[in-house]
Order: sequence, then C-alpha cells, then structure tokens
Amino acid sequence: MSDWFLAGEHEADAVASVASGEHSFDDWPHLSIPLRRSELAALYAALSDTGPADPPTDTAPADTAPTDTAPAERRAPAGLLAVEVDAGMIVTRVPAAAIEALAEMTPRTAPPVMAAWSEAIAHDEPDALGEILSDLAAFARDAAESGRPVLELAPY
Repeated sequence: MSDWFLAGEHEADAVASVASGEHSFDDWPHLSIPLRRSELAALYAALSDTGPADPPTDTAPADTAPTDTAPAERRAPAGLLAVEVDAGMIVTRVPAAAIEALAEMTPRTAPPVMAAWSEAIAHDEPDALGEILSDLAAFARDAAESGRPVLELAPY
C-alpha cells in the first residue's frame, strides 16, 4: 500500500511517475510496505512517544491534489513533494526523526515500540508486525548509511 524509496527530494516527481509506469520501482532502492499512511503515522508516533496517530498535515493550495470540487485550501500531508493525480498517488518525505529512530532500533528497544504501535492500530498479528518493523529498521539503516532521505509513495 506504500513504498519507500532511497531518493533525493529532487527525484520526487520521478518517484511519483512510478505509479504511471514512466519509471520503475527498480530505478531506486525501495521497500514495499503493506501498511496504510495512517498505520505508518502511528508508528512514527510510537517511535517519538507522541500522541495521536493522524498523519501530520500542513495547509496547502488546492492545486496540490485537484478535484472538481476542490476548496480554496485543502489539508495536505507534511513533507508533500509530488502528486501523481491520475494514479491518485503522492510522494512525501518520511520524517527524518522516524528514520533515525528506526535506524537505531535494536532487539532490545523494539518491543515497547511494537507494543505501542500494535495497540494504536489494533493489529492482531504481532509476528507479521514484527517482521514489518524489522524490514523498516533495516531500510532505515540503509538510508542512514547512504545519507539519502527516504521518500514514500502512497495513495492519497
């Protein structure tokens, strides 16, 4: 449902075009994640030990994601970098603090994060969630080692 890419912000439009087939997933190191943006936002909250699991938003102009009935302003995800309107996909930058926390995660520090995250999203398969968290942490370590940001391609 979401994909993470090791790509610079200047590549956001190209990453967005993966949804239309103009570029390939294989053009960048990437990780497919079977989670919705709200579930990832809950993880970010668990990593930072903050409250609500709603994705962060900033006010953005209506042309960020146009519709026939677009209001004068709409709420857009924080870090919005690109929109692929025809495919209904957006590219955002994954918060650097989340990547740092994931990259530093160890088997000792993961259980409380996983417990808080699992509770926040009412997830009933802890083993599957643990595998996802492990994959995210490994990808975050790759990002930290490469010094590249992580961009997320997800439906809006």
